[in-house]
Amino acid sequence: ASALALTVMPREACRNLQTLAAGGFLGDYGFFEAIDYTPSRLPRGENHAIVPSFMAHHQGMSLLAFAHVLLNRPMQRRFMSDPLARATELLLQERVPKTGATLQPHAAEVTAAARPPAGEAGAVMRVFTDPNTPIPEVHLLSNGRYHVMATNAGGGYSRWRELAVSRWREDATRDCWGTFIYLRDRDTGRYWSTAYQPTLRQADHYEAIFVQGRAEYRRRDQAIETHTEISVSPEDDVEIRRVTLTNQSSRSRHIEVTSYAEILLAPLNADLAHRSFSNLFVQTEILPDRQAICCTRRRRTPGEPEVWMFHLLAAPGAVAGEPSYETDRTRFIGRGRTAANPVVLDNNDNPSRLSNTAGSVLDPIVAIRRTITVSADESATVQIISGVGQPRGGIGIDREVLRPALR
Repeated sequence: ASALALTVMPREACRNLQTLAAGGFLGDYGFFEAIDYTPSRLPRGENHAIVPSFMAHHQGMSLLAFAHVLLNRPMQRRFMSDPLARATELLLQERVPKTGATLQPHAAEVTAAARPPAGEAGAVMRVFTDPNTPIPEVHLLSNGRYHVMATNAGGGYSRWRELAVSRWREDATRDCWGTFIYLRDRDTGRYWSTAYQPTLRQADHYEAIFVQGRAEYRRRDQAIETHTEISVSPEDDVEIRRVTLTNQSSRSRHIEVTSYAEILLAPLNADLAHRSFSNLFVQTEILPDRQAICCTRRRRTPGEPEVWMFHLLAAPGAVAGEPSYETDRTRFIGRGRTAANPVVLDNNDNPSRLSNTAGSVLDPIVAIRRTITVSADESATVQIISGVGQPRGGIGIDREVLRPALR
């Protein structure tokens, strides 16, 4: 931060860097990463603590700041010598608006609000057969504390109070954020998702149905009919995704079910400001006895509330294999890929089980995989349950708090 200040306040920043150098905060590779002055984290009798590490990314930023002052902005001049970059130079001078954008309701929403349906039978039902609408159609589910938004293509977000549970971006042109469920036929290697997102596979039949209290997705692929129901518990801060697989073929099918969500447990603005930094504080833990994954965000200050999130995949009454788990997005997605074609769905290059990685991962997710065997003309149900709460006392997972939901 002191080095970057050279670009706007060179004299003051230079004096500060001299003070840091005189204080012994220089190492073999330049200035140390940081100096912590937080009293609650310091040893007794000390007024500061050095973070003795060097992040290559930050060292590169510092070198560019030094070059900016000493060599008259060489990198900026290099980029602006390109006509394509120079054409967008004015955009760099725009200020962030202080007021948010005004959202105007759709005409259909205004009409529905003006003449609300009367009686119990007047509940509004919306059915969409095309996932590629010009603007995503959305459905909101909530119990007042836990909120889920679902789109007609299967994207959306989960929030708990003021915290974003899963990663999401407001982009009308891309709907690839949310909690997803992948399906893969173990015999053929073909895969798809329970909704249109994120694999973008065209189904033989597709419907998104929004009714009061739940969102539903129906699709048929390769003689496998999938019915997904999403709802939020009115009592507990949990969301339930129930997937019913119906085998319409004449042979038994082995369907691999894999859940996936990118975890935040932080205000959305913190993730928008610095995604990589925000990821560093999420800790994951696998609970094999509960067939679940727990996540928490390490507290940066003593007064910060402790929040835990759990994610589990259950298959009651179904013929299912042993579950495997993943909490590292890099291992799940793979290099140069997206959620549309993750490496874990490759049929030939990867084993069917996930890596069971947990702990302090660089890019945290929750993913659970189980193989469901569905006989001809039979159905099997899988339930993916996620929830958030605060444990009672102490640091760590309070099993009694999570027990009702994990049951």
